[in-house]
Amino acid sequence: MQSIDRKEPQLRRMSSIESINNRKQHAPNIAPLGEVSAEKIGRLFGQKTPEKNIKSDPAPSKIKYKINRMWLSPIIKSTLYFGIPLFILVIFSAYIYSSDGVRIKFTHVFEDAKSNIQARPEFQIELMKIDGASETLAMSIRKSLELSFPISSFELNLLDMKEKIQEMKEVKSASLFLRPGGLLEVELIERVPLIIWRNGSSLEMIDSEGEISGILTSRLDRLDLPLFAGDGAKYFIFEALDIYKVADPISDRLRGLRRMGERRWDMILDRNQIIQLPENEPINALKRILALNSTQNILARDVETIDMRDTSRPILRLSDVATEIIRTSVSKE
Repeated sequence: MQSIDRKEPQLRRMSSIESINNRKQHAPNIAPLGEVSAEKIGRLFGQKTPEKNIKSDPAPSKIKYKINRMWLSPIIKSTLYFGIPLFILVIFSAYIYSSDGVRIKFTHVFEDAKSNIQARPEFQIELMKIDGASETLAMSIRKSLELSFPISSFELNLLDMKEKIQEMKEVKSASLFLRPGGLLEVELIERVPLIIWRNGSSLEMIDSEGEISGILTSRLDRLDLPLFAGDGAKYFIFEALDIYKVADPISDRLRGLRRMGERRWDMILDRNQIIQLPENEPINALKRILALNSTQNILARDVETIDMRDTSRPILRLSDVATEIIRTSVSKE
C-alpha cells in the first residue's frame, strides 16, 4: 500500500494561491483584486474556517447577587410595599396635625368635597314605598322614621332604620332597599293576628307563633278575632281555635275562652253563663253539651254554670233566682 501524505492538501492550497497571484500580476486585462487570503480561498473551495464564539460568563456579579438575595427576603418586600408608604403617610399626617392652619384648611377642603358629592342629584332620595303593610302600619312606620324628603342617601342608616321598624310589634321582618330614581323601598312581612289575649288590663293581638302583633284599645276594634284570657292562654292557641270551631252553633253567644290554672278552658257565654271544660278531651265534652242543648235547650234555661270537668258526672249550677223559685215551690208543696 502507498502511504498517504497528509501535507499534500496544504501544499496544493499554497500553490493555488501563488498561481492566482502570478496571474494577477502578468494579466493586464484583469483588474487588481488585491491579495487573496487563505480564508477566501477556503470559501471558494467549499471549506470554512472554524469561528470562535466567545460566550459571556452567566454568573452574576457579587452586587447583583446580593441585591437578588435581599429582594427575596419577606422583610425587605414588606418594607418596600407597606413600610415606606406608611412612613410617608405618617410624616404627612404629623405635618398636617402639627399646624392648626393647615389642619383647618385641610378639614374644610375635605368637608366641602364631601358635601358636594353628597348633594349630587343621583344620591338624593325623594320617595319612600312600603310594601306588605296595612295602611295603619304604613302610617306608623312613616311617623316613626321621621324622614324629611328629599334627603341624601349618605344620611340614611339603613341598618338602624331596619332595627327600628322591626321593633314594632306588628312587623315580623323588614328589608330596606335603595332603588334607582331616588326611591327608598321598604318590604315588610306583617304579623297576622289570630286571637286577642286579655293580659291583665291590656288587649294584645297574638299571631300563630305566639308573638304579639299589636295592642288594642278596645275589644270592639277587632270583633272578628276570638278573645282568650288567663295565664298561658297564648301558648295553646290552636287548641282554643279548635274549640271555637266546634262551638260554631253557639258562636253568637260565645264571648271568649279563659285558661284556668294553665290546665283547662272555661267557655264564657253571654248572660254570665260558663261552661267548664275538662283538662282532657275538651272538644268531646263540648259536643255532649251541644247535643243536650239541641234536644233540651239547656243553655236557654236559668243556668249559671255547666261543670263538665268530670265527664261521667256533669253538674248544673242554677242562678240564685232559679234556686229561690225552686225552694219556694218545694216549700209550698
